[in-house]
Amino acid sequence: MNRTEFQARLADVRGVMFDIDGCLVLSDGPSGHGGNALPGAREAVDLVRSTGRTMAVFTNGSMQTPAQIGESLRSHGLDVRDDEVLTPAVVAAETMQALYQDRPLLVFGGTGVRDDFERRGLNLVDLDRALAGEPTNAAAVVIGWDTAFGKEKIQAAAEAVLAGAEMYCTSDAPSFASKQRLNVGVSGFIAAGLSHVTGRPYRVLGKPSQEAITVLAHRLQVLPSQMLIIGDDLTLECRMARTAGALGALVTTGTHSAADAAITPQDQQPDLIVDSLDDLVELFTLASEDTTARLG
Repeated sequence: MNRTEFQARLADVRGVMFDIDGCLVLSDGPSGHGGNALPGAREAVDLVRSTGRTMAVFTNGSMQTPAQIGESLRSHGLDVRDDEVLTPAVVAAETMQALYQDRPLLVFGGTGVRDDFERRGLNLVDLDRALAGEPTNAAAVVIGWDTAFGKEKIQAAAEAVLAGAEMYCTSDAPSFASKQRLNVGVSGFIAAGLSHVTGRPYRVLGKPSQEAITVLAHRLQVLPSQMLIIGDDLTLECRMARTAGALGALVTTGTHSAADAAITPQDQQPDLIVDSLDDLVELFTLASEDTTARLG
């Protein structure tokens, strides 16, 4: 799809999703902490809001709560509300509530993982009792960002899975973009290890899963085909857009480049590649002018 075709498709977009790390901000911490806004980020967020489209920012990290992420983004001048922030933990909590209602859930991770589960009043297994070896009767095991995942937690999680619990992972992204170096992911590493120990598969709930698409479309209050998904990762945001039937844009300020896109499989191809969000601001502006001219 060329720029002219992409610009024309923008007229059908009713909701916009921005990735965070490598798209809106670049930092050495999660979701912009200690970093800076990338070129065009503030302008892109402001422009989307000014057009009346709904907006969400969606990180694949589960270290922080939406409120913590929202505060960080606003400190960089990005006009983002807390209720516009999505994380894999939010998707996981919503999915677990729908699938398991009040059945026990064994959830691993810090505040960024457990916060939404607790706010929804879900039935969380007492972790201390699980680590002490008590049977959990868990219906599901959810693995999130947990840098203190040692032998005791491996044992408790494995026993729950072998007793029949389904296994889920908030994100299996191997890394995310940062200022100085590639920051490695944790959740997928843990889930892969548990899968090795138990011989059981796990399901990923973060980007680019169908569960993430469903929660995003509901949050944006649009059909998946009416979404524009913007990010720096071909395997996450661009694949998510393809799966959803949404419009997808790769911004090359983070993980992947135009050269990477040239050799990526079709199911991860972006509709457009831009050097920065400044380019998308220009296309949105031109699309708005075209719409005004037609209506005028």
